[in-house]
Amino acid sequence: MNYVVAILVFGLMILVHELGHFIVAKLSGVAVVQFTIGFGPAIIKKKYKGTLYALRLLPIGGAVMMKGEEDEQSEKILTAQSALPEEEAKGIAFPDAPLWKRFLICIAGACMNFLSGVVIVFLLLLPAQSYTTTTLGGFMDGFQYESAQYFQKGDRLVKVNEFHIYTFADFSTALTLGAGEPFHVVVERDGKRLDLGEIPMEASVWNEETQSYYYGFQMAVGEYTSWTQKPGMALRTSMSYLQSAVAGLRMMISGRVGANDMMGTVGIANEIGTLAKTNTRSMWNFIAFISVNLAFVNLLPIPVLDGGKILFLLFELVARRKLDPKYESYASLVGLVLILGLFVFVTYNDILRLIRG
Repeated sequence: MNYVVAILVFGLMILVHELGHFIVAKLSGVAVVQFTIGFGPAIIKKKYKGTLYALRLLPIGGAVMMKGEEDEQSEKILTAQSALPEEEAKGIAFPDAPLWKRFLICIAGACMNFLSGVVIVFLLLLPAQSYTTTTLGGFMDGFQYESAQYFQKGDRLVKVNEFHIYTFADFSTALTLGAGEPFHVVVERDGKRLDLGEIPMEASVWNEETQSYYYGFQMAVGEYTSWTQKPGMALRTSMSYLQSAVAGLRMMISGRVGANDMMGTVGIANEIGTLAKTNTRSMWNFIAFISVNLAFVNLLPIPVLDGGKILFLLFELVARRKLDPKYESYASLVGLVLILGLFVFVTYNDILRLIRG
């Protein structure tokens, strides 16, 4: 049942993503030839008004194929999959649409995933009465940096090192990642931004109750006086998730995090299944986090991903001509090989971690 839940969740995220492409394509007057969820043999398929809708066996992806994108071979496949008389999808070909419309179609899937993350967090916040703010409410005994030069009660944290402080979790993460080095801190005080410079803080404030060292900050607690405050918090939380995804990629490139630490489809499915048994709220928080991460990953400038398509559009904008389809196909093939290779590698690591417990 754990994996059934995970499969349904993956299917939902893929559906939301592809629905974004589909809706914007339709609104832009572009003909959609195929709307499919999953890969492999079709479980359910139906052709309606020239568009083939299909649900396939493996819920690890999806596609919205538009007129002008399909090649001769894919046309034969589509024809063979439909037992109905051929009816051409209405609309113009994707390459013939204005550049700005093609850009909106390409970015729509990621936007829908990000928006779904915001919606999930908002729904989880509905019963909440209070929250931890990013404003300093006080300091623990022994804190050394309470002064006009450094921190004061009422300061709102804006940035610590490279982390924008959208939520308290960002502050906690920034302190963890920056431990051992001076922290570059920006706060807002009396409506003005103040750059406090680099502060050589350490977790040196001892807490007898928890028998642990702390930095010494005490955050103010805020209360929700109206549900209308919660969309803003949901957006800030989702921006925090997005920032974590960017930071993760940056750390992987810099070598601070190894490829072996990456979690793939199997690992995510296992985590969703485990949380489904223990804490439903945590499960949906994790799903929101993954949905926002999916939006980010899809916008990476890698051919075969949406970000790769946007890269080709930027080339067209700058060069004032379209990239030769031959070179675009070569680039997409290389991107596909890289993505499949990474998928196999990460899945292998996921399985090893599961076996080792």
